[in-house]
This record gives sequence, structure tokens and C-alpha cells, in this order.
Amino acid sequence: MKKDKNYLSTILIIAAAGFSLYIIAQNFMSKADQGETKAALPLIIPALVLLIPLAIALIIIISREVKYKRALANGVKSVGFIRKVKETGNHSGRKAEVKIELDILGENYKKFYGDVTTIVRSAELEFLKKGEPVPVIYKLNNNKEISIDRKPNVNELKDKIESYKVQNNVK
Repeated sequence: MKKDKNYLSTILIIAAAGFSLYIIAQNFMSKADQGETKAALPLIIPALVLLIPLAIALIIIISREVKYKRALANGVKSVGFIRKVKETGNHSGRKAEVKIELDILGENYKKFYGDVTTIVRSAELEFLKKGEPVPVIYKLNNNKEISIDRKPNVNELKDKIESYKVQNNVK
């Protein structure tokens, strides 16, 4: 549901920006047609104010999707259990960069060590405790390349966690 809301919000923002750009372009063209080129030039500023942030947002959204698809192309979705969380000291607003050391379930539920450096909201740090499961994607041919799975299949994740707990007598 949240994913659908994100796409809907993006579509609405693009539509609103497009409509605003259309109105600005109409005003610009009418001024230019009347020979008032100098009066039309200030209309470029609101267009740029709309276009630049929209372009930046689209680039960020597209790059995240491409990165996720690349991780999935050669990767395996799995679950990791937190060993240790360490803040790196880098902060961006209310977000902190952390290094998470994990025991990751590989094929046939064999564990291997891995770590991920990622950015989390400061308020979410308290949820990153030892033993907590984290959805991950690791490369099959190089299990040192690990990333957080931002779009996990919750049912598969629960099944893997339960199977692991049953096999290892973990509560």
C-alpha cells in the first residue's frame, strides 16, 4: 500500500508541475508574441524553480530503482540477523550512518558473516538490536556485496526467519 502511495504522490507532483509549466509557457509565449521579450524573460525563473527540483527528484528515484534492480539481477534475497550496530559518526540531518554486522542466511540456511553500511533515521536506531532480522540482498558469486532489501517480500521473510528459528532452537 505504501508503495502505491509513493507512486501516486510522484504522479501528482509531476502532473502539478507539468500544469504549472504549461501556464508559465503560455504566459511566456503570449508576452513574446506581443514583442515584450524583456517582460517574458522573468517567467523563465519560476519554470526553473519547478524544473530543477523535479529533475533532481526524478534522478534520485530512478537511480534508486536502477540500483535495486541491479542488486536483484545477480543477488539473492535473504535475511540477516544483527550481530552489532556501530554508528560511523556521519550524520545528515536526523539520519545517521551505521555499520551493521550481520549473520546472513545463505543457501541451505548456512550462515555467513557480512556487514552493511547504510543510513537510518536516528529514531530507528533503537530498533537495531542484536538478533533482530534485517532483509538483505547478497550477490551469489560474491557474498561480501550485501545491501539492505528495501522492498522485501514479507511472507517469504517471515518463513525464512521461522525456519531458521526452528532449525536452531531460537525463540
